[in-house]
Amino acid sequence: MKAAYLKAPYQFEIRDVELRDLKPEEVLIRVKACGYCGHDNILAKYAAEDWQPFGHELAGIVERTGETVTRLAAGDHVAVETSIFDPGADVSLNGRVDLDMNGPNFMSMGDNSMGFSEYVVAPELLCVKFSGLSFEEGAFLEPLGVAIDLIKTADIKLNDDVLVMGLGPIGLMALQMAKKSGARRVYAAQRSGADARIGLAKQFGADGVIFTDKVNLAEFAFERGGVNHVLVTSPPDTIDVATRICAVGGIVSFLGIGYGEKETFSLNSNVIHGKKLQIRASNAIPALYFPEGIGLLKAGIVDVKPLISHRFALEDAPEALKSFIADRNHGVKAMMVSE
Repeated sequence: MKAAYLKAPYQFEIRDVELRDLKPEEVLIRVKACGYCGHDNILAKYAAEDWQPFGHELAGIVERTGETVTRLAAGDHVAVETSIFDPGADVSLNGRVDLDMNGPNFMSMGDNSMGFSEYVVAPELLCVKFSGLSFEEGAFLEPLGVAIDLIKTADIKLNDDVLVMGLGPIGLMALQMAKKSGARRVYAAQRSGADARIGLAKQFGADGVIFTDKVNLAEFAFERGGVNHVLVTSPPDTIDVATRICAVGGIVSFLGIGYGEKETFSLNSNVIHGKKLQIRASNAIPALYFPEGIGLLKAGIVDVKPLISHRFALEDAPEALKSFIADRNHGVKAMMVSE
């Protein structure tokens, strides 16, 4: 079968790979849609030192099931969670399944194909059945779960003011949910030149878009002098400015992974102490909230369809992804789709 591989810097190719046999607890999925995410881009930009398969935002149709599979059948539409908790772990038994990060993980299975392929093998445990959504929407359930985790971490209250830093797909989904969470004002911060993302933020109801390459965000005149919540989906070194624009008692919630020198950043302890701020990390491992995400999409609380700016077939992935990466003005989300 065909599968896409990547290697830094920004090298992509299509390979013929062998489809392995199913284990008893696994299912074979014909991939119908797979999104290219920020983690894939980090791999492609500098982290993947050797060729490797990629793609973990995927949805498809179950083609075949292993002999012990009971919850799924051929023909089911499924999205694949990247990871799940171990129900027997101590933290899970203590009611904190969100803290178990050692359960089955799709991204560490070590197979010769992932989401950017014709077929993929996944444990039944990581498959979430859905109906009433397109496969493209199903492929958004993984990143939507990331955005849901960020929103839950932030714990926005009625009448709060919120700033979303970074208008990638996660930030744009979080912005929509913040608007529906009772926030009074929801602002967005983004470098200029990303017209499609900025336009979507306005379409989703942002009360103002601040261009961080033109305005000193730390000195921006917010209506209340600061915001109650900052949702950081931009690089980790932007967390410092997030603390400076928080109101007293504010909360900075962040997600994102740094590599090398970008793993560390500095903060002013006097700012955090003086304003009694909280800094909270969001990490969507295990990948929870898929059923909640299905509900949000069906209810129209979150709309992901406008986020897809580039669609392509698997065989066109190498050139299509290079084109998407270069199209900063129009690029939001690239999605592989199959007939």
